Amino acid sequence: MRRLRDAGSRESGQSMVEFALVLPILLLVLVGVVQFALVHHAQNVTTTAAQEGARLAAVEGGDAAAGEARARDVLRSGLGSTAESFEVTASDTGETVVVDAAGAYPLIFPWLGSRTVSIDASATMRKEGFRSGP
Repeated sequence: MRRLRDAGSRESGQSMVEFALVLPILLLVLVGVVQFALVHHAQNVTTTAAQEGARLAAVEGGDAAAGEARARDVLRSGLGSTAESFEVTASDTGETVVVDAAGAYPLIFPWLGSRTVSIDASATMRKEGFRSGP
């Protein structure tokens, strides 16, 4: 009877050691998944900001300055204070409007020495022009 009890206590200690060895790996994977999601979100926000800015600048009566301001607003609403490190430029070529947004997004934990990841997006839209009359 005593042998069965001793065997159970050894297995309990073994599972604690296994848990202690596996826990850091699980935490590393969890942090990696969260970091990937945050960077993906930042890329989506940056792309949306460029598209929104280009759309506003392309409509009749819109201009590049309004598109640039709209892109900055979308970046601020989606990224918060991190958006201040992003650069937004808008250019009007007469036929099209191009809005570029780019910046460095900070990482939770620096991977391989890098503290930020570069994120950029560009959107080009044809300017709308309506003719009146026949």
